[in-house]
Amino acid sequence: MYTIKKLRKYHYEYRLRVFPWLKVWKRAPYTWLKDRFYIETASLLVYFLQKTNIKPNTVTIIYGFAGIACMILFAIPTNTTIILAMLIAFSKGVLDWSDGLLARITGQTSQTGEILDDYGATLNELGFYTGLGFYVAAKTGGLYFYFLIPFLLFMRAASG
Repeated sequence: MYTIKKLRKYHYEYRLRVFPWLKVWKRAPYTWLKDRFYIETASLLVYFLQKTNIKPNTVTIIYGFAGIACMILFAIPTNTTIILAMLIAFSKGVLDWSDGLLARITGQTSQTGEILDDYGATLNELGFYTGLGFYVAAKTGGLYFYFLIPFLLFMRAASG
C-alpha cells in the first residue's frame, strides 16, 4: 500500500520525467496549474482505489463515458447542465491520470489499457465538440450547426 505522500512523489517524478516542461510555470501557467490539480487529485483518488478491487481499465472506461456525459449535458442548454458539463470536462482528466498511476503501482499495465486510454481520449474529444456543437446550435438557433456536427466528426475520423 502506498501512502498519499508516496503516491504524490511517484506521480510528480513520473510526470516531470515524461513532460519536463511542466517544471516551468512561466512557459504555460494554465498547464502548470492544471497538472498540479490533476496530480494531487489523482494521487488522492488512487490512494483510495488501491484498497479496492477496481481495475485500472475500469477507471479508463469511466473516463471514456465522461465524454459521453459531457456531450449529453452540453446538448441540454440549461445553465445547470452547462455548468455540470464544464465541471466534468475540466475534471475528467483526473480519471485519465489516475488509471495509469493505478496500473503502474499495482503492476497491471497492459496493451489493452493503452488502447483503452487512446479510445477514451478520442471519445472525450468527440463528446466535448459534439456537445458544444449542439449547445451552440440551440443557443444561436442556427440550423447549419446541426450539419457541421457530423462534418466535424467525419473530419476527425478521417484524420486518424
